[in-house]
Amino acid sequence: MHYDDKQLLGDICQLADTGMEAAGTVLQKVDDPALREEIEEQYNDYSNAKAKAEQALIDAGAFPKGNSPIQKASMWGAIQMQTIGDNSSDHIAEIMIKGTNSGIIDLTKDISQCQNASDSTVRLAKHFIKAEQRHIENLKTFL
Repeated sequence: MHYDDKQLLGDICQLADTGMEAAGTVLQKVDDPALREEIEEQYNDYSNAKAKAEQALIDAGAFPKGNSPIQKASMWGAIQMQTIGDNSSDHIAEIMIKGTNSGIIDLTKDISQCQNASDSTVRLAKHFIKAEQRHIENLKTFL
């Protein structure tokens, strides 16, 4: 497996891990059943993407990247601060849209930088981005 494949797969793992952490934290604050369902679906998409990227890395004898406990604690704290005074559906949707968009930007840059990655790895990354774009569109309905 080429270095670029390992890099891009590792980036997918990290982004999916971040997304799972954010979605899991936000879900604790969601009252709206429809918003809850959307965020749960997004969480499941993150979990599936992470599993596929991790398996590809493991098959290649590499170790998946994850987020450090400090990164996770930092995200948890940021979400707590952002929702302390406002946990309305529109505010939570906005938080998720901003985070999801940030992930799309990061992964798009990663694809550009990993020009020697295999077609299958790039397809996985682009599939991740398309799922994220779909979630943003769905979350916009809560604004």
